[in-house]
Amino acid sequence: MSLIEIMENKLAEDYKRNSSYLLYMEKQLVEHFFSWLNLIQIKDAIIGEGVLYVGGEDFKIRLMYSPFFPFRFDRIYIENRNIKYNSAIHVYKDLSLCLYHPRLDKPLLKIVPLVKMIPWITEWCVHYSEWKKYKVWLGREIKH
Repeated sequence: MSLIEIMENKLAEDYKRNSSYLLYMEKQLVEHFFSWLNLIQIKDAIIGEGVLYVGGEDFKIRLMYSPFFPFRFDRIYIENRNIKYNSAIHVYKDLSLCLYHPRLDKPLLKIVPLVKMIPWITEWCVHYSEWKKYKVWLGREIKH
């Protein structure tokens, strides 16, 4: 195991150990900047939902955020679309949104905070609407 992997594992353990504080701070920041989301903190996770209006369309968003999830803290879903798995539209097999590359876009030895991800949901919705029209993902991407 490399030194960086050891340090990342230690950081992940620190986040788990301090999850209550971390999640409280994340929830406060998101609620302050994004009033369209309704969030609750349950034990070791933030759970939320809301409706995002993009280009005349409404997208019902459901999210979960926890340091106890494997690989990345976020699980963000679009609830009111019949989305099928397709790597071209940047979703994982569980249909959660792929908003960033969990290795390449994540700052070294840091997490991606939930408050930073919320605007990326809007970008994803715009690109998804364009993809439905043109069958090409017009946003910045790293191929799956």
